Amino acid sequence: MHNTPHPITVRYVATKRHAAIYLRISDDREGRELGVNRQREDCIALAKRLGIAVFRIYEDNDISASTRSRKERPQYKQLISDARAGMFSTVIAYTSGRLTRRVREHEDLIELAEEFRTEFVYVRSPSLNLNDAAGRTVARILAATDAGEAENISERVVRDVKRRAEAKMFHGGAVPFGHRAIKELINGRERVVGIEIDPERRAWLEEAAERVLSNESVYGICVDWNAKGRLSSAGKRWSPRTLKRALTSEAAIGKRKYEGMLHDAPWEPILDEATWEVLCDILNDPERKKSTSNQRKYPLSGLVFCPCGNRLTSTSDKAKQASSFECSSVKTSKAGCGKIRIVMAPLERYIVQQVFTRLDSPQMRRAVATEQDGAHTAERDLRKAVRDDERALERLEDEYDDGGLAEDRYKRRKGRITRRLEDTRAALLAVTEKATRANLPTGAELRAVWDTKDNTWKRTMLGSIIERIQVGPQPINPKTGRLFPSAPPRRRNEDEDAWRQRFDLERAKQFALRVSVTWRH
Repeated sequence: MHNTPHPITVRYVATKRHAAIYLRISDDREGRELGVNRQREDCIALAKRLGIAVFRIYEDNDISASTRSRKERPQYKQLISDARAGMFSTVIAYTSGRLTRRVREHEDLIELAEEFRTEFVYVRSPSLNLNDAAGRTVARILAATDAGEAENISERVVRDVKRRAEAKMFHGGAVPFGHRAIKELINGRERVVGIEIDPERRAWLEEAAERVLSNESVYGICVDWNAKGRLSSAGKRWSPRTLKRALTSEAAIGKRKYEGMLHDAPWEPILDEATWEVLCDILNDPERKKSTSNQRKYPLSGLVFCPCGNRLTSTSDKAKQASSFECSSVKTSKAGCGKIRIVMAPLERYIVQQVFTRLDSPQMRRAVATEQDGAHTAERDLRKAVRDDERALERLEDEYDDGGLAEDRYKRRKGRITRRLEDTRAALLAVTEKATRANLPTGAELRAVWDTKDNTWKRTMLGSIIERIQVGPQPINPKTGRLFPSAPPRRRNEDEDAWRQRFDLERAKQFALRVSVTWRH
């Protein structure tokens, strides 16, 4: 029994009266597979007329078979492999051009006919006998004709695409996110006659851009949008890849790219170019592709320290222990004392409440106003400088690899560019941190959205306000001279709510004694 991509019951028996069906369509922009579905129906009908059982259906949808195509056809390769293994003796396709338009691949088919007696039958093309010289001669002529026609079509398509790009004409395909098609019925067919802004989705794209620029993760935005029931242009749930593509697409600024150049497109821009360039820099930064460490895993990661000077690291959930921060003697480059441990969740709640209060303080609002007064456009210039130096390094590497540069000169130039790049990145970090502080919300505003944000955003926000959190040992109760208990004992006849309230109050008192915060303002 062999599985097929579609529900056809096939039982394999070693006989020459078994056929493989190959289906292919070059362009399926809508993803509806209408072309291959029609081919499938006609090929199956032909197999029935010939009295041949179908061994398997091979399908390459939305893949060209021309000489200009660089896209592999995995099912075609499997078809040839199975034919060589003797799985079937006949190949059925809609036309010879569905199998291939490449002269070299036609020779593979001729080889199958000569070595394995494989027959090729087509619904709409002449079924040539490749087992004799005359049939092979005609097949080779047709193959050359197919290849030439495919190249002519390709050249016409390229010319037409260029013409449309230069003339600001719609090139077909999917309408850019944030826009919608204006359609009219022309000669009995619905056609796109214009593109206009979709107000709702335009607001989504502007919102996403603002949130990314405020250091929120793309993943967090997708989680939020999916929870709200928002769907992509394809009617699917949002993924980071889909949202990143929408934000960094040239379509967002009313452009489209052809041969490496941007051309005006027949739709209005949603984002301004300066904002879009910054978004592209942020979202295409190679550092974002690296695995995140615990620095971004929890809202307080990287901010909590032990009195010994060691940074506290997070511990995983254990069978009977909540996630915690601890001074580790093995997890950090500098061995810690190993004596400090604090439960993560209540510490986070304690710190966040202080942050809400801090943000509403007159001192903090004055500091934010000062940062706003000093805000400028340096971030855009610094990001451009980083891009320029990164490209300069790439050109330098190419020049050295091509032998056009001596090693001593290569090293001097690389060192100079690398030092400049490091200085520029440090300046950019300072500017972005300043921009974050200049846009700090009030405590009431932050409280309203806190639970809707992801940990990366929370960590960035806390890091812009807090410089350091130091956690000391479990404090001593001055009344008893002993350590405070981790939880107060339950009193007689005390219900759960009353005990929990007393427990939270007791823990807050302990945190006030053992936790100190160093603020940035």
